[in-house]
Amino acid sequence: MRPSGNHALAIVLAAVTVHAQDPEKIIYGCVDVGCPASTQDSANDNCTVAGRSFPYVGTTRILTRSEALAGLTWSKGFNITGGSERMFGSSYYLGSPPDLDLSSTGACAIFFHGASRSLSFEFGQPTDETAQGTCSDALGSTCVDALTARARNLDIGDGASPEEVCARLRDDLEENMDDACARIPGGSWTNLTTAALTGNGAPEPITSQQNASSNCWPVTEKQDDLRLVSDYQVPGSDSVDDAYIAQFAITPILTLFYPNGEGSLVDAADASLSCVKVMGPALASLDTMSNGTTDSEGGATSLSISGSYYSVLIVLISSLISFIA
Repeated sequence: MRPSGNHALAIVLAAVTVHAQDPEKIIYGCVDVGCPASTQDSANDNCTVAGRSFPYVGTTRILTRSEALAGLTWSKGFNITGGSERMFGSSYYLGSPPDLDLSSTGACAIFFHGASRSLSFEFGQPTDETAQGTCSDALGSTCVDALTARARNLDIGDGASPEEVCARLRDDLEENMDDACARIPGGSWTNLTTAALTGNGAPEPITSQQNASSNCWPVTEKQDDLRLVSDYQVPGSDSVDDAYIAQFAITPILTLFYPNGEGSLVDAADASLSCVKVMGPALASLDTMSNGTTDSEGGATSLSISGSYYSVLIVLISSLISFIA
């Protein structure tokens, strides 16, 4: 359930007033969704959703063949927790229009964590906080076509739950690498995790009670529902470089929809591959951007590399302070 009352109004006004959304953008960040500033430092934001706080978020659309599925999104939040045993954490949320009913549609998702940190939207270039792109940029269009075709052609069978369907697809992907995806470092898919989006045990929209602690709603359409679908944590280090790479890593998410009874929104299996990452700059850090500096094409100001590294350093320090406190 979305924020209500003054909270929702404040979030909407922040998003509209601070930054007019660019229709050409593929991934939106805190500047676009109106994240509140952190109370611990002046370099980062603090997007808190149902008890989870993130200095950076990113949201992107799920593009499908079916118009009935229009409006679905994936949002990602990243944070660093712990003191001596630091953890890098990513949380993934499914956004959906409030009137979209998926109850008669089978749906599940596969998260490609193993390839995440090695991917880039520009070949040979590291992924930074402002990097934009699609899965075709990160994986190659032929790889995207191969993965979505594999999902659409999966033998779903009768009576299988969405969780079982995606587990079957995950096993198939791990055992049989498509030639079109051979450019992926390591030559195979690793650390694939699955999540059911419908059916028994599927995540429910965040409720008003759960949302009492929220000051942020990381989607561009503020009336949309959000579901926490997956948390993924890996041991971290004290290295700013490691934190920077982990924070702005690209996560491919393969989303599968298929008919599952009367009233299904799809007549045949439909699959989409979305690549999401958290985006910078932080809304709170806009005043640290290089004054009078523009890029060669659009004239947009850009945050200096030292500034973005400073933001990551502040996140590391903040996680240590929180642990000590």
